[in-house]
Amino acid sequence: MKNIIIGFVLLAAAQPALALQNIKIGGVDINPVVSVKQSYDSNIYLQKLQPKSANINRTAFGVNAAKQFGSKLDLKAGYMLELLTYSRAASINNAVHNNANVELNAKLPRNTALKFTDVFTHTSDQATSELTARAKRLQNNIGVSVDSPLRGNFGYGIDVQHIYNNYDSTTYDMLDRSEVLAGVSVNYKLQPKTKVFLGYTYGNLTYDKKNTTTNTRANNAVHNDIDLGITGNLGPKLVGTVKAGVQMRNYSKDLATAKNDATTAGYSGQLQWKPLEKTEVIYYGKRGNVETNFGNSRFYTSTLNDISASREVNKFKVGVGMSFETVQYPERSSATAAKRFDHNTNARLTVDYNIQKWLKAGAGYTYKNRSSNYSTNDYKDNVVGLEVKGMF
Repeated sequence: MKNIIIGFVLLAAAQPALALQNIKIGGVDINPVVSVKQSYDSNIYLQKLQPKSANINRTAFGVNAAKQFGSKLDLKAGYMLELLTYSRAASINNAVHNNANVELNAKLPRNTALKFTDVFTHTSDQATSELTARAKRLQNNIGVSVDSPLRGNFGYGIDVQHIYNNYDSTTYDMLDRSEVLAGVSVNYKLQPKTKVFLGYTYGNLTYDKKNTTTNTRANNAVHNDIDLGITGNLGPKLVGTVKAGVQMRNYSKDLATAKNDATTAGYSGQLQWKPLEKTEVIYYGKRGNVETNFGNSRFYTSTLNDISASREVNKFKVGVGMSFETVQYPERSSATAAKRFDHNTNARLTVDYNIQKWLKAGAGYTYKNRSSNYSTNDYKDNVVGLEVKGMF
């Protein structure tokens, strides 16, 4: 595989005519994507004792398409096929991933914007930082949103989502579930590109299977979320969204000693700062509840903060990043056990090189560490990889 990657890079560098950019058929812009990533993972099962390493090849073939229907309607769609090949236990670890997405944007009368999205994923990648074993799962997120002005600087938004999760493996099928979210918000335009908003969301969480201990759907819940935030231009060369709020959950069925009512303060932030030309700093943070079936806990509270920075120099782009996550479980797994508490740390370094406008090569290193008061859940992992990506 190494020789194939090197040969492909050298051939592409010498033959600019290979690039077929801006493919257009019947008014549809079509952009194929091909990538090959070869990596070494020191702990593919993310376990504390006797970690197992492997060489992993991830080859992806995809296509993105876009179509403009006049000035008020546009449609985008994409599909990506990923083939994963492991040097260890190939019959178990090899996998095929399918990812697809559709986005429709419409401009309605009175400056009203309508958006429809559907994101489909069939993958074996872990859904959350809690999970260590790879397991095939399906996730589908459908959303419809409306954003419209009211009077003066005021406006409103409506957002409805349906999220479906289904695991192929019986190990995790107790997490099969669907969630419906319906929200409304009121916003006020502070500046032409800056808004403050107040939002309310109602959520209904329904599990497919009954809890094996209680023989009831004890994880079914309804929740009410209230958020206050700001979005748009937040400062000199700083854009993004920041919000904080509270979630109030209610469970109608009992599960051991778990409380049926839970109130959790949360926040989220996505910020992009460009202090200099070709220099970028990105922050992502979130505190919220995540579904689980660990012990007697029906959810855990994750507090994640991630920051990364990148700098372009000629044809090179160098990036560094790190994240820190605390994971708190609200219930004891037994009467004498402590409540589980994890620390997840991640550090990464990337270097990309633009061989051609449409072709880039990259190298990266990622370090992952989990430290838990349930020490059997501890692990360390190092991943080194090389990638070639063509975007036609």
